[in-house]
Amino acid sequence: MVINFNKILPESLENIDFNRYCHFLIHEKEEVRTYTNSDEIISNYGDAKWNIIDLLNEKFNSNFDLHNWINKNKDDEISYFLNEAGSNSLNHSQFKAPYKFHLWLGEESFVIGIEQKGKGFNAKEIDDKRIKDNEGNAFEFFRNCKSEVFFDDCEDAKIVFIEFKF
Repeated sequence: MVINFNKILPESLENIDFNRYCHFLIHEKEEVRTYTNSDEIISNYGDAKWNIIDLLNEKFNSNFDLHNWINKNKDDEISYFLNEAGSNSLNHSQFKAPYKFHLWLGEESFVIGIEQKGKGFNAKEIDDKRIKDNEGNAFEFFRNCKSEVFFDDCEDAKIVFIEFKF
């Protein structure tokens, strides 16, 4: 099982030999994304995803590419994570937008977190009861990816993380 409901961020940071942190604000205000603010939020969202991809490719000489998600190349777990978990935040979070993307870099691996403000979600219940299976592929991806996916609080999650190891 690649979803780990017991893992915590400090453990993950130790696993990656953490040495650098970056974050990217998407939507700081506690207000719902609407047609009047959506352009800026979606622009910030896209820029943040590409900034993370660019940082990872530069540091690790990797070839992550957000287009791999569109092309259904599931070998690129980072593209899938950013798009699936990000999309869940855009569609299902209280304010219909991620608050912030986090990136913790280690010597040979990294952790990404996607954070939302407002009401959290019960990740354990969603997984156990397959509640969101018909509304996207994020949890199906979480269950099947090789990397470890975890949450800040499995019953009131506001941050979903992925720990990636090369």
